[in-house]
Amino acid sequence: MQLDTLFAQLHNLPNVPEVAQVLIRQFDDPNTSIETLSRTVARDPVIAAKVLRLANSARFRGARESTSIEDAALRLGFNTLRTLVLASAFASGFKSAPGFDLQAFWYNSFLVASLCKPLAKQAGLDQETAFTCGMLHDIGELLIQSGAPELAPSLAGRATASSHRAADETLQLGFGYPEVGAELARRWQLPQVLRDAIGYQARPLQAPESNGYALIVAQAVAVAEVLHKNAGDSKVQDLSGPLFASIDLAQLSAVLPNARDTAATFAQAA
Repeated sequence: MQLDTLFAQLHNLPNVPEVAQVLIRQFDDPNTSIETLSRTVARDPVIAAKVLRLANSARFRGARESTSIEDAALRLGFNTLRTLVLASAFASGFKSAPGFDLQAFWYNSFLVASLCKPLAKQAGLDQETAFTCGMLHDIGELLIQSGAPELAPSLAGRATASSHRAADETLQLGFGYPEVGAELARRWQLPQVLRDAIGYQARPLQAPESNGYALIVAQAVAVAEVLHKNAGDSKVQDLSGPLFASIDLAQLSAVLPNARDTAATFAQAA
């Protein structure tokens, strides 16, 4: 099957809501204020409700409840608000397919995203860009599962390791979730840096030289796979090979509890 054929057969291609598109542009504008973002958030009841709910969650709750979007936005801060808006925007277009655990999918996506930030810090790359790459790394799998459910059963129960899963899907379909995700990102007109990080995550050493985010995503996915095995955080320090040659694994291990907490918080809010 050709990639264009899959997209032509998709029952409903998810779209990024208009308000979310405006917010994404505002987040990229260095002159944007919290007040401006708050007014835009207020235009979308779904996003506004999620912002208020997160601001009043146990992680962010203050001495009193936030009852206005601006107050909630100030409490969350620019980066957290950006993450929540992006998550809400990208999650809103997908529906859970039978037998597909959407909550677990978003937890894993945010776990990978949360691991991307300290890895990006070690690599000297932008942490927020890395977080977004991690959050969207598996979006191709979600599109396959939710948009082409007739294909999903043939993929269910196969190897879960990312590189094996991508190879297995390529064998079955002619392409894997990284290529599907990169194409969706292109159709959403997302920046090239995100498209490359998604598309090359299973073969990061082949990514364009200017893009180090594919390697970070690959590293974060490998760490998340160790954590999902419940083998203990110390096992992360046993990771080796070219993928982790330049990584301080002891330093990374120190932030694992916070990565889990962040993943759980945003998975519930998405």
